[in-house]
Amino acid sequence: MQEKRVRDSMARGVITVRDNETLPTVAGIMAEENVSCIVIVDQNDETAGIITSLDIVKAFGKKTAEEIARTTAEGVMTPLVYNVSPEMTLKEVSNIMILKDIHRVVVLSAEGRRKPVGLLSATDIVKEMRKMQEMRNERSDVL
Repeated sequence: MQEKRVRDSMARGVITVRDNETLPTVAGIMAEENVSCIVIVDQNDETAGIITSLDIVKAFGKKTAEEIARTTAEGVMTPLVYNVSPEMTLKEVSNIMILKDIHRVVVLSAEGRRKPVGLLSATDIVKEMRKMQEMRNERSDVL
């Protein structure tokens, strides 16, 4: 059986906002879309960073309402984002997640640009493992 690729399991239609967007706007989009992270892009729509719900909670706990209203995504985002190709295997990405102690990666376009085309989380890999186990169980039931 061929190894699963990132493109087979990633969440497509990644939600992005510009790096100059305010934190309340980012939080509103995350709440409206019911997502726990959002990719921050620059003026060229290339990945600049990532903001998670925990980043927003930390800012909320440390800043006044006035400071939050003036804070931009760039001021809260994690600029060091691990990016992967849609062609990488889930095993390769799992190893990156383990080594870097991260829970999600941004999937970039295959054209070599830094444009986000998806997200892959540890939960996505867990779900894929479950599917693989179910397939094995079905095959053993047939035999």
